[in-house]
Amino acid sequence: MADTLLDDSDDFSRDERLETKAGQLSLHGTPSMDEIWGWHKKLATIGTRYTGSDGQASFIDWLKNKFSAVPGFQLHTDTIFFDRWLAEPKNCSLSIHDPAAGLNESVDISYYYPYSGNTGPAGISGRLIDLGPFEPAWYTPAFWARATGAIALVRVPPCTFTLDFGQVPTGGFVPGQASPDALDAVGDYLADSWSVTNPAFQMFDVVPLLDARQAGVLGVICVWTGMSDEQVANQYNPMITGYPNTQGVPVQNDPGCPALWVGDDTGDWLATRAAIGQPSVKLTLNASITQNAATETIWGMLPGTGADHERGLIVNTHTDGPNVPEENGALGLLALAKYFSQRQHRRDLYFVMVTGHFQLAQKAFNRTIPNARFVGGNDATSRWMNDHPAIYQKAVAGLTMEHLGCTRWADNANGQYAPTGEYEWGTTYATQRQGSPNPINLEWQAYLDSVWRTNHSSAIARPVVTMLPMPVFFGEGAPLYAGGLGTVSLCPLPSYLLQAGSRTYPQNLNLDKLDKALIYGQILSFARTIRTLDAQPTSAF
Repeated sequence: MADTLLDDSDDFSRDERLETKAGQLSLHGTPSMDEIWGWHKKLATIGTRYTGSDGQASFIDWLKNKFSAVPGFQLHTDTIFFDRWLAEPKNCSLSIHDPAAGLNESVDISYYYPYSGNTGPAGISGRLIDLGPFEPAWYTPAFWARATGAIALVRVPPCTFTLDFGQVPTGGFVPGQASPDALDAVGDYLADSWSVTNPAFQMFDVVPLLDARQAGVLGVICVWTGMSDEQVANQYNPMITGYPNTQGVPVQNDPGCPALWVGDDTGDWLATRAAIGQPSVKLTLNASITQNAATETIWGMLPGTGADHERGLIVNTHTDGPNVPEENGALGLLALAKYFSQRQHRRDLYFVMVTGHFQLAQKAFNRTIPNARFVGGNDATSRWMNDHPAIYQKAVAGLTMEHLGCTRWADNANGQYAPTGEYEWGTTYATQRQGSPNPINLEWQAYLDSVWRTNHSSAIARPVVTMLPMPVFFGEGAPLYAGGLGTVSLCPLPSYLLQAGSRTYPQNLNLDKLDKALIYGQILSFARTIRTLDAQPTSAF
């Protein structure tokens, strides 16, 4: 992109950068790094924010108050009703009993299996039957037959996925890169992306609990494999599974097929107990089920001043999930709204924070987009688009912010879950409007030039890789792409993405795994990208 297309009118001048340290990192009018980090600390104190939970409602109320105070912001809420299942780790437990072996003890669990079932406070008891590995490629419902009337132990395959499968890297930014459009990042990303193990990928191998239930299995103990107990602790997985009944949604007094997760070592120990004796286990998953529960999508608009202001830009994210990194995109949107409220812009700027990202199995949140562009993924923004079609149909582009500031954590050579000393890839789907598949497009150029400028202003927005969906598209940007919009959709995938805090410090909700300077740099890059796209004529998209 030519330098003249990048709007830098709010960048600090050279003299201002010399005079103030803040000037090296900021744009005029942006909240400070420390203020934004304070919002993250507040988010951690609210607790987990699963769809429709009290925690999510508290976060939404906090966001309403903050956005209501943004000058000129027109705030709206959409109430959505769905069938809610909620559980607390303190109400889940597992114990094993074998009188012949003198065995009677509690068993450590990693977390509950969301939307699996409900035992009530009394729990359920049954013979422990080890069914061995669950192998999706060879699976048939007959797998469950030996555990009829019992509680099954099932070893789930390692959650491994190749990140360039179904999506193509097109550019990016890494330290030492010579220019915004160089391909240094592509080679580095491809080297990093082969056969990645990440608990979040368990959604690709969901354990078929409805089949287990129909086979008469009382409950299931799912065993993580290929990852340390620390990495899998408190992982909310799978994030989008339906309830194991014919309706696919939780119903009062329907026990479903209650399931709990345990770590690899614990699974080995349970399998040994089952092999040498005849133990029984007691599984407790005391959940609450609420029909027609309410949750809210919040959204609003900063009006533009141009003649074609209704040809707007949509900036979106979600508000539900288990931790700070998963839901901090809304804090990025708040920073952007504060910034653009002080700055003239030609286009209407929409800020959309949807609910339902963690319950896409329910039709309340997952809607079909008419005449959709083909994409491998759909998210809760599809409901907002269906409710407000005129907005996205007139818009020229969408920008999505999710999972800001993520550092990289992985199991090391000693099997310990630890920081690697690197940042997670800032994977960003940079695509053009429907009918223009060119990987070198306006959105791509605007974003990479903005990342380049941010990194060269002493802020941090690296490493970044831009992607084209072929057809895989992770995150809340997918519905905007399906609706025909060009996109700039940031969606890093750290290993702790679905983890409700670490085993050692669960109350932090993984705030300790974020880098506040990286968060700030990513927000600045999006501010620059929006400025640049706002300044372009509609014909350029």
